[in-house]
Amino acid sequence: MVGARLLRFSLYFLILSGFIQASASDYRFNLYFGFGPFSLPTGNAHLYDTETVFEGRDAIRTAIELNTSQTVNRVFVLKDTIESYNTPQGESLFFRKIVNEGNRHNLETARFSKENEKFVADLTTWNMVTGARTSQATETRDTRIFDLMSMISFAQKINTKGIKPGYTKTLPMVNGNMVVQQYLVYTGDKKIKADNGKTYDCMIISIRDRKEGKERETVKAYVTNDSHHAPIQLEIILGGGTKIKALLK
Repeated sequence: MVGARLLRFSLYFLILSGFIQASASDYRFNLYFGFGPFSLPTGNAHLYDTETVFEGRDAIRTAIELNTSQTVNRVFVLKDTIESYNTPQGESLFFRKIVNEGNRHNLETARFSKENEKFVADLTTWNMVTGARTSQATETRDTRIFDLMSMISFAQKINTKGIKPGYTKTLPMVNGNMVVQQYLVYTGDKKIKADNGKTYDCMIISIRDRKEGKERETVKAYVTNDSHHAPIQLEIILGGGTKIKALLK
């Protein structure tokens, strides 16, 4: 469940012109489970990117690793890896999500291409226990199709100078065997104290989708109000007053 919410975004983390630049970003977070005013340590997350080569092409690999603590593992195990390969110019190449959540062990992939000026995503999922392919689909759009990690990188570099609360960016993003619309909405500013003891001036970005005709918030991201848009805090909203919070450490 946590991994599914993260994929709708998320963990992730940044938000906001559209080219992925070669860099060496490396962020580590503490994870907390929250219910109302209560918050309990849950595990950790690691978000980073590296320069690499993918099928003979220069690429940027952006990845996030999510792990519950040994204490939490007695109740529920979460060990997910989500990664995305994109060219330094911002062309999507490949996406992979390895899901290990409780008794759920799946592999989801998306291979991106362009045909006749259309953007194509070939989507496949496997059961990692049996090795069986469980779904396969092809989605085509007139604009670039994003995955979770390339959306993070895109969002991180949006020029936010002069924008006002209510500013919205719509992106098509792969989610399992389909492509869904994600809405990135700037809602204001707030000071956030991270687990490294520092306080940051942050922009608040609400990540939303629509289900059964209704808009719903799935992630709230707090990123530094500067040109870097560094991720400081993420709240993955689970519903019923519960959420998972990732706080920079």
